[in-house]
Amino acid sequence: MRKLAELIMRGRTQAIVVATIAAMLPLLYWLSAAAVGLVTLRRGPTAGAGLLFWSLLPSGAWALNGDPTPLLIIVGTYVLAVILRQTVSWPQTLAVLLPVGVVAGIALEQMLGDLLNELVQVTQEMTADTPSTIGGVALDADWWFQLYAGGLGAAHAAMMLASLVLARWWQSTLYNPGGFRQEFHQLRLSPGLALPIMAVLALGPQFGLDPVRWLPLLLLPLAFAGLALVHGSVAKRELGGTWLFMFYMAVVILGPYVITLLVLLAVIDSLVDIRRRIPAKT
Repeated sequence: MRKLAELIMRGRTQAIVVATIAAMLPLLYWLSAAAVGLVTLRRGPTAGAGLLFWSLLPSGAWALNGDPTPLLIIVGTYVLAVILRQTVSWPQTLAVLLPVGVVAGIALEQMLGDLLNELVQVTQEMTADTPSTIGGVALDADWWFQLYAGGLGAAHAAMMLASLVLARWWQSTLYNPGGFRQEFHQLRLSPGLALPIMAVLALGPQFGLDPVRWLPLLLLPLAFAGLALVHGSVAKRELGGTWLFMFYMAVVILGPYVITLLVLLAVIDSLVDIRRRIPAKT
């Protein structure tokens, strides 16, 4: 990965070749997005926009052929990279991730609506013998559609964030070794972001906001901040990689429960700064 980052930063031509070829190949669009993010973070929005233009040629062709994912991921990563470069703030970047994810989700619904409807139809046929309601919620076609559309939008937002993280890690590796690790370990949401997200989650349904549709996207910044809290706490106590391995195994085995815990810890951390209260290893 370092060699690829060095190639991207060697010159404009090399960056264009990497970004364009990665955007052309199936399932490698995230590398193109990370390349655009790296150039944007290091050389600025103008240089990033120049590389973005070339990556949009193949990703735009994918979109015209029915797959908008590469286009949305690359453009979304560029927007987030611009915000991170200008603010040097992960919390502010995560705040911008929410509207970017909303736009991506709406675009996906418009472009992939027929596919989602077919998926809903197949799901209903497969679950025809199961209860049609859970907890008073009717599992009708609209519910399934909102579930799939929301999950798809959140997944795209997560891929944008992952591409940005890779770009930032590349930048740190090449120009500021250890810088990304320090940034990530110190990442902490402000109450001004964490509490409104929780308020929307709690009160949104009262104003017509479908929780099935928007819950995954709204939880994404909180879950990411929760991961940063875990990594930062383990590093401060010098517990080693074994603890992180056990944590990620717990995420795989107990996914929803661990993610819920991460979200709650991120909200608490925004109020009391948990890492500051954890004593360093002596």
